[in-house]
Amino acid sequence: MPTPSRITVRDIAAKAGLHFTTVALALRDSPMLNAETKRRVQELAESMGYRPDPMLTALNAYRKTRSRPNYQATIAWINNWPVRAELLRIPEFGEYHRGACARAAELGYVVEEFWLHARGMTPDKLRRVLSARGIQAVIIAPQPKPGIWIDFDYSEFSALALGYSLQPTRLHVITNHHAHSMNMMIERLYGLGYRRIGMYIGKEWDAKVGHSWLSSFLLARWLHPDLADLPPVLQNDLEGSALEEWLERHRPDVVVSYGRILDQMKTMRLKIPKDIGYAGIDLLEQNRTVSGIYQNSVTIGRKAVDFLVDMIHRGERGLPAVPIRTLVESEWRIGTTVRTGTPKPRTKRKA
Repeated sequence: MPTPSRITVRDIAAKAGLHFTTVALALRDSPMLNAETKRRVQELAESMGYRPDPMLTALNAYRKTRSRPNYQATIAWINNWPVRAELLRIPEFGEYHRGACARAAELGYVVEEFWLHARGMTPDKLRRVLSARGIQAVIIAPQPKPGIWIDFDYSEFSALALGYSLQPTRLHVITNHHAHSMNMMIERLYGLGYRRIGMYIGKEWDAKVGHSWLSSFLLARWLHPDLADLPPVLQNDLEGSALEEWLERHRPDVVVSYGRILDQMKTMRLKIPKDIGYAGIDLLEQNRTVSGIYQNSVTIGRKAVDFLVDMIHRGERGLPAVPIRTLVESEWRIGTTVRTGTPKPRTKRKA
């Protein structure tokens, strides 16, 4: 039985009385065409049984990767921090930005920052600025606090958010797989013989990741009943005497934390990892000495651009009917701040 011939874009164009490039744009739901033309072409394509050629799509993608990209468009990076420079001073967020800029350049795009707290700037004014400049793609950078929603009209734009701090999370989101990251860390520490694992992190930072740190930490204690029941610390002010008092009272054999906590532990004249271990949840790309997890923050920025450019090509604009969460896995780094190898069991003394 002969195989039926594939319906092509030119077939649809002949039937519709349109140029084939117009049909191609309509099938991609391009904003360059009016809604009526797109609807007519898409309905005609459906009635004719049109299906995209997957091999041709793959060939076009291959050609794009082999060709030197020219400038195509600007991607807006929206900074909503009251102090503009504070956003990129957070090391992971700086790596998000670096990854996004690098990947955008590879694809012929430029990432440009727009600060929502600039004098006279409002979400509506920003929308008008972006529209006037023909900018169609928007990355919402992590927010300064959890639970912030930017009252911005997304209908003209392909947009996504980095992380969960933008609430409610009605946009597509690219972020780390925080729950799995914490679970992986606890399992690694458990395998190294640690049984008094203490978590010492900021309350707001746990909220920013949808409480994934805390929930996975508590789950690990349920999965491993021999882990000591140390109360996790969730407070915004982690530095000062509170850390020393917590260590003295609960005697963890390893601390899971981030930021300057390791430096503070060293000022207490603790020998790390001999006296106590430390595992960070915020390692940077080049950091190989501290033990813990690297969230692949540069990759998160790169994948955000990939996802956004795909949205542009598909003509996806506005708030999605079903938001998609893309979770990037972390990697464990043994470093030098935890012991290596499972300790030998203690021998019982003879009576």
